[in-house]
Amino acid sequence: MMWARVGWLGWGVLFWSGVFYGQEETRSQAVAKGKIYAEVAGERPGETQHDPLPGAHVRNLAQGNGTVTDGFGFFKLEKVGMGDTLEASMVGFLSVRWVFRGEGFVEIPLVSGIAIAAAEVRASGPTASYSLLDPRHVQQLNRGELVKAACCNLSEAFETNASVDAAFTDAITGTRQIRMLGLDGKYTALQVDNLPGPRGLSVVEGLMLIPGDWVDAIAISKGAGSVVGGYESITGEIHVALMNPMTAPRLHVNLYQNESGRTEFNHVSRHAVSRRWTTALLTHGLQNRAVNDRNGDGFLDMPLQRHGIVRNEWKFIGDRGMEGEYSVTGVQTGLAAGTVGTFRDADRGWSGMGHSLLQAPDTVGTRWSAASETSRMEASAKTGFLFADRPGRSIGTQFSGVWHATEQNFGGSLYRGEEQMFRANLLFADILGTTDHKWTAGVSWLWNRFDESAHWSWKTDSVGAPTAHRDQTLHRIERVPGAFFEYTFNDGLRWNVIAGIRADHHNLYGLWLSPRLHARWSVTEHVALKLAAGRGRRVPNPLMEQRGSWASNRVWWAIDGTTLERQPLPVSGFAPEVADNVGLSMTTKFRLGHRDAGLALDAFYTRFQNRLVVDLDARPGEVGLYNLLGRSEAFSAQAEWDWSFHRRWDLRVAGRYVEANTDRLGTPDRRDPFVPVFRAFSQWSYATKPTALNQQWRADATVQWMGPQRLPNTEGLPLDFQRPGEAPGFFQVNLQGTRQFSKVLDVYLGVENLTNVRQSRPILGQGVEDADAFDRHFDASLVYGPIFGRMMYGGLRWRLEGVSEGD
Repeated sequence: MMWARVGWLGWGVLFWSGVFYGQEETRSQAVAKGKIYAEVAGERPGETQHDPLPGAHVRNLAQGNGTVTDGFGFFKLEKVGMGDTLEASMVGFLSVRWVFRGEGFVEIPLVSGIAIAAAEVRASGPTASYSLLDPRHVQQLNRGELVKAACCNLSEAFETNASVDAAFTDAITGTRQIRMLGLDGKYTALQVDNLPGPRGLSVVEGLMLIPGDWVDAIAISKGAGSVVGGYESITGEIHVALMNPMTAPRLHVNLYQNESGRTEFNHVSRHAVSRRWTTALLTHGLQNRAVNDRNGDGFLDMPLQRHGIVRNEWKFIGDRGMEGEYSVTGVQTGLAAGTVGTFRDADRGWSGMGHSLLQAPDTVGTRWSAASETSRMEASAKTGFLFADRPGRSIGTQFSGVWHATEQNFGGSLYRGEEQMFRANLLFADILGTTDHKWTAGVSWLWNRFDESAHWSWKTDSVGAPTAHRDQTLHRIERVPGAFFEYTFNDGLRWNVIAGIRADHHNLYGLWLSPRLHARWSVTEHVALKLAAGRGRRVPNPLMEQRGSWASNRVWWAIDGTTLERQPLPVSGFAPEVADNVGLSMTTKFRLGHRDAGLALDAFYTRFQNRLVVDLDARPGEVGLYNLLGRSEAFSAQAEWDWSFHRRWDLRVAGRYVEANTDRLGTPDRRDPFVPVFRAFSQWSYATKPTALNQQWRADATVQWMGPQRLPNTEGLPLDFQRPGEAPGFFQVNLQGTRQFSKVLDVYLGVENLTNVRQSRPILGQGVEDADAFDRHFDASLVYGPIFGRMMYGGLRWRLEGVSEGD
């Protein structure tokens, strides 16, 4: 039903567009109507675009009457007879004359009256930068930054960034999750082309479903985000701009291969169907069939995988201020991992393993194995209209729908989850008097359905007592109507303020208010101070958000906040998470040694009013879930310095301190696990001067130090399963070299983890001969560092600029 509604909406837009233009063509032949435009060079080489010419004169030379084009370049001239000569003219352009033959609508291009020789302009600038003018503390990453590392998917796109950490959830599946301001990525709202990105059941895995070669730019905003984006942003927003019909090249192909056996193919192409319609096709394929066990623990270091992802987006540019973007994306992935013996049968490979493991892993593997499959469909429609007679006024609609289904079997523990989501936004923007005062208002509607079932294969709990509650079925439907208002003030000199509030009524939890504030004060032309404050909230989905714990035989319990007794996981017993965030930042840009430099300082504090606490310390070998019983807070401070100290060299250095604490039942140590207190980061980039044939060498090096991290308590387990309470700090070095042979071809070669740092004994239970102890205490979720070690990779990028023309 959801998809039917979206489909009927799209057909309705196309139908009424056809009716509109059909009516334009059937009007009186005694009236000359048309559009005057300039054909100019587009943003990319070989591209042309039509820019309307408002204020152009159209004159009937036979009758002497005339008119002027409107804000969109359209004109209407009455009393025109058959055979009359008309003239279109505008200052700076050559005049055009034509004879009227009764056409219903004509399009007249004007060319510049001054011709100049073509010139090629090359511009260079930072690949990652902070804005002095934006009141939000935003760091922009462009394609130049993203290609400094392999960046195979979005979870790996932050290898060269100091603000966002990417860490493995476990030692089995290779799944990565991000962290910002000392908190998990689920507290950061991810927006893809200004629409909700991975969230709900895909909040962790979804980052791996966005190929890095599809990404055109990323904006990282710290602090609670805009009220327009929703109520779920707590620590910040990450805005991902994918290549689309306006920004994609004519053709882009990326081939990638790494030492672990992972092969990738990425493709992006763009085609102009007509003057109004342009489309982009994006495809991604991934396969890994290699069996790797470098550390000799008997488990795969990297899972066997296969991914297939396809996206098609259409762009419509109308003649009277109307624009639209419409897309559909399909995803199909599979994963298999576990003990090496399960996969040593070369005749079976992936095709013989994945489905079998999902159905009956205990009959396939000798000790422990895992498999998962994910299917996902997304569709979106964005339509906007600009008012020619009211600059700054616009109205727009946003519709998006998602169907996401995941099935997994980890060591006999089964999980099936399905999510359906539909979101609608209606926005209206205008100015108050002048452009110094802008406002945006709108209403939204969110419908979200979750169906989850889980069966655990526990035989006993952590102390040997039989477990009774091993099956759970969770069902939830959310209906959330909302309204929001955002006001922007800019005095054009020192002050810039964005203040907003939204009200949402959740059918399960009542009224939610989410105020947000961002303010900038320019101390000088090159120094800006910024303030960010706001409240965010979200409904947790613990079974998928704590995916790493599935790679273990931990026993899951809900804990009653009053009696502190263990009980089965409740169907709806966890309250929404609510947190306030406030932060200060300072950004400055200056010259050092006659070269550009910049410094960004920030400090953010997050305080939870309620939080779903995932307690891995309550009892060793268990997962305790309960609403916050005391305090939970996180403080993060970061300094980042950029300096282009030579015309060929760029340097970025950053340091960060994080203190994240939560009151827990299981330990007096309030520190959140897996959060490094200190992180130091540096990046070096070098590029030779491009030759006349656009040949160039580029080299990038990233060196970082991850400080010590607290690990969950393992005291009380058998000696073979115990680990220290704190992980040591470690250095990690990544290098990449790129050879640009021409404007269309790059070849790159790199190495990750050059110093071969590896976590010692990442899996509890490896090498243990006691089968009963293995079944009870096996745990692969206590991961804090690299597992595979040093890894080489290479690939090529082939790119054709411009756009193919339609018929």
